[in-house]
Amino acid sequence: MAWQPLPDVVEVTLKTPEPKAFILDPQKTAVVVVDMENYFIKNGNERCYDVIEGNERLLEMARASGAKVIHVHSVRHPESPNQTLFKRHLNLLIGTWNTGIVDELTPKAGDVVVDKWSHDVWAWWGMEAALEREGIIAGEWTILVTGVGACTCAHAAAIGFSNRHYKTLIPLDATASSIEREAITYHQYMGGGYNHNMDFTLSTMVTFERAPALAAAREPAVTV
Repeated sequence: MAWQPLPDVVEVTLKTPEPKAFILDPQKTAVVVVDMENYFIKNGNERCYDVIEGNERLLEMARASGAKVIHVHSVRHPESPNQTLFKRHLNLLIGTWNTGIVDELTPKAGDVVVDKWSHDVWAWWGMEAALEREGIIAGEWTILVTGVGACTCAHAAAIGFSNRHYKTLIPLDATASSIEREAITYHQYMGGGYNHNMDFTLSTMVTFERAPALAAAREPAVTV
């Protein structure tokens, strides 16, 4: 048969993910918070604003347990390719209110901040260097990816971790886009290409326990 173009409109019904409880070893876990910045969170996007609470809860538990915390910080220079090559409007100028991480999630001592210069944190060396510096090793560590947008920047981060063989968890109450785009993105993660090392949880369903305590844990939860 000859190739056929897509129809003008495609309507699909997608099953949304069911979050699971996880008991995580803080010595092998990192929380990666993507682009929780004023421009995205406090500029009229109510769904994105509403995930501040889930991030606060998750970061408090992670820091208290000794898990790693990494903030991904989306910024631009006037000479960035977005502006010089593709003529995009410059709205994430480094050093401005727009690019400030929201006050509720201000990085604290011990947190790592990785700047990125496009939607994809993996397009530059910063994330790879931070992981190496912090001893976060593929195949051994679990990464919880939070933030915005669930279908763009947080998506690029999550797919990058999955493709690099990290166990990758998405806390649903700590990441957002539009509902429709979230559903499409999560459908991809639930597919055969990614469901071997990607899964879903909530900030209220995550427990951090050091490895010696895990053996005695009796909670009905997945242990990684």
